[in-house]
Amino acid sequence: MKQLVTVILLLIAVELTAQFSGKITLDDCLKSAVENYPGTRQFLLNKDISELNIKSIKRNYYPTLNLNGQMHYQSDVTKVPTFFPEFSPPEISKDWYKLNLDVEQMIYDGGITSGQKKVEQAQLAVSDQKVEVELYHLKERITSLFFNIVYLDKSIGILQVLIDNLQARIEEAQIAFSNGMLLSSDVDAIRVELYNSMQRITELKEDTKGLIQALNEQSGLEIQLAGQLLLPEPLIDNYNFENNRPEYILFSKQQAQLMSLKSLTQAKRRPVFQAFGQLGYGRPGYDMLNDDFDDYYMVGLRLHWNIWDWGRVKREKQVYDLKNNIIVTNKETFDQNLKSDLYKRVADIEKYEKIIGSDTTIVSLQQNVVKTADYQLKNGTITSTNYLIEVNKLVRANLNLEAHKLQLIFSKYQYLTAIGNL
Repeated sequence: MKQLVTVILLLIAVELTAQFSGKITLDDCLKSAVENYPGTRQFLLNKDISELNIKSIKRNYYPTLNLNGQMHYQSDVTKVPTFFPEFSPPEISKDWYKLNLDVEQMIYDGGITSGQKKVEQAQLAVSDQKVEVELYHLKERITSLFFNIVYLDKSIGILQVLIDNLQARIEEAQIAFSNGMLLSSDVDAIRVELYNSMQRITELKEDTKGLIQALNEQSGLEIQLAGQLLLPEPLIDNYNFENNRPEYILFSKQQAQLMSLKSLTQAKRRPVFQAFGQLGYGRPGYDMLNDDFDDYYMVGLRLHWNIWDWGRVKREKQVYDLKNNIIVTNKETFDQNLKSDLYKRVADIEKYEKIIGSDTTIVSLQQNVVKTADYQLKNGTITSTNYLIEVNKLVRANLNLEAHKLQLIFSKYQYLTAIGNL
């Protein structure tokens, strides 16, 4: 029994030493996973796309140059009637030729260009926030993998303590059998429990290996052993409701995008002023009575104002308002569901804090029971089966204690994750 207690204390001491030496923390895994996640490249891609779109939008105020050419033959042309025989008006040819350079320069577009830039900026914010939502779910997966690995490793440690204890008991039982104090079946029962425990460790090690490989793939790290992972110590200052979830922030950014689209729609009703010019060469020119090839030009200002659109812009604005109301409803629903979920998470934290206290008491009491059973086994007053029952109770008690400690830490992380503070 002393050996069992000594090994357990040694296991705890090793764990504490590892915590102070420091190797790989959960924060290290999360940071590395984000850096290794292919989706993070979307931030740069979104930025590049937005910059190209904004450059194109800014060209609205650049002059446009269009070269237009036309050659055609028509069945008739304008004729000038004559009332005096001595006056012969010129005839216009039926084949016409024109080559024009048309220039347009925006002077005022009613705020459409600035509105388009705001829409593009809002779109960039929405696209980036969608990536943040993906990263949030990635962190959830990494956290789950991390705690599962640690839990399996602790389970292996406790089972290894059991194996060491069983091996010692087998030696003692073999001596007692030689002295006629135990039956061979008692020795075999302990051996069966030993092999079962070794088999269970093999299963847990393979499970741990698979989880470590999954964690390495996601994080880009090269974790070899579960013992490299160090348990975090999450700190929760208060349980006041605070919604920092990326999905909730995405709702707000989508609202900003709708408002920018609504403003752009309003700009469509404002007047637009343009300067324009035309430089050309052809036959006929602006002088229709001159049938020779001639050059010509024109400069001027143009006004465009859609003074009546039959309520089209108004309806578009109403649609954006309705879409915004949908997002408001989604935000309220998200808040409600989150608050409901947080009540359960806080209850879990408080539950595990209380259970750990009773777990510690159970382990202490069961250690005394196993100590007595160990003494009785040595003296042949109980069978190995009865002894193993008490040993397994101690193992389960230790497993429950370690599981509840991990569940407490994990519950705190789940709370922080739920409110978006991971």
